[in-house]
Amino acid sequence: MNVKGIFERYKVQIDNDKIYDPIRQNYVHLTPEEFVRQKTIKFLIKRLGVPQSKIIVERSLNTLGVKGVKRRIDIGVLDEENLLIAVVECKASLSKNGEAAFIQAQDYLLKLNTRYFFITDGETFSGWYYDTIRNIPIDTIPKYNRWYYYPTSNEDNDKVQ
Repeated sequence: MNVKGIFERYKVQIDNDKIYDPIRQNYVHLTPEEFVRQKTIKFLIKRLGVPQSKIIVERSLNTLGVKGVKRRIDIGVLDEENLLIAVVECKASLSKNGEAAFIQAQDYLLKLNTRYFFITDGETFSGWYYDTIRNIPIDTIPKYNRWYYYPTSNEDNDKVQ
């Protein structure tokens, strides 16, 4: 899904070399990847209807129950029971490392037992649904209130295109 035009509409607060993160409620160092992360947070809230309280940022896999792994997820989305339902991997550019981002996100999905994983570079937003057997690419990203259901069964008005 092409999200460049959508992301361009979202305003972020930048002060010198810092960008405001509404989830962590403070300014963090501005990098190209952090810029994409902050635009993605806006996209999740405004376009997909994810409650801000259900978003986690830069969380260690250790704190999410995967022991002995020192990596972090960029963005996680919790379900109504506060269980991780999705992982979002943000990259400054997918043109150079799209395959690596896919493998990394897929690894997180399996280790964390999530249902969805998404990859974005601020221009494209790709998603996959894991049905306990395989990853299924999602052509149309469902809104958050439909994430408990198989993604292709959504009604048109519950999809983001």
